[in-house]
Amino acid sequence: MRRISSVLPDLALVAAAPLVVYSVQRVFLHTPNERTMGTAFKIFFFHVPMGWICMLMAIVCGVAAGVQLRRRSQRAAAVALAAAEIGFLTGLGVLLTGPIWGHATWGTPWTGDARQVTTALLWLVIASYLLLRHFGQHASERLAASLAIFGAVNVPLIYYAVKLWKTTHPTTGVVGSLPPAMWASFWPGLGALLLVSLGLFAVRARQLILEGELDEAFVRLEDPRP
Repeated sequence: MRRISSVLPDLALVAAAPLVVYSVQRVFLHTPNERTMGTAFKIFFFHVPMGWICMLMAIVCGVAAGVQLRRRSQRAAAVALAAAEIGFLTGLGVLLTGPIWGHATWGTPWTGDARQVTTALLWLVIASYLLLRHFGQHASERLAASLAIFGAVNVPLIYYAVKLWKTTHPTTGVVGSLPPAMWASFWPGLGALLLVSLGLFAVRARQLILEGELDEAFVRLEDPRP
């Protein structure tokens, strides 16, 4: 069973490769342009999945950081760091693609609406967490974990921002209202990005766990006490 679980991340990445190719050609060659936004609308098929994955990773990071705080678990710390790194990359993708879509839709890349602000805040929290984990001292672990938990708490606020405040962003139900031709392009793209993200997350978490175990082994070898 352990051998099977160890190869699952690699299998996910292998399975994602043809799905990525299929989803890209499906979006750009077989999905019609939107009447007002034109080709820029096709960013939707990557922007939304990256946003969902970023929020998922923020939740995983926050939960794992909470476990790390309570149990002093190095495995939980590794999971939190791996999730934050994937969340940082997907969040960056959201912040880069969003302004392009926004400029085509609203005539400006940034309107400062609630969802834009809360999403940018989440990305900054994740970035701050990574800085503390990679460059902070041992005493900063509690602060880093607190940031991760705050980021996870911020996720529902991002999701419900369009309902709580008047925003220019589409509602949370926009995916469900897509016509069948666009559904056929959206779900393969979501599946491809999810497989890539989960595969990289699992590989990175495994690497960090092994690094921690090696560090502990070296400490035990160097410790002269019986």
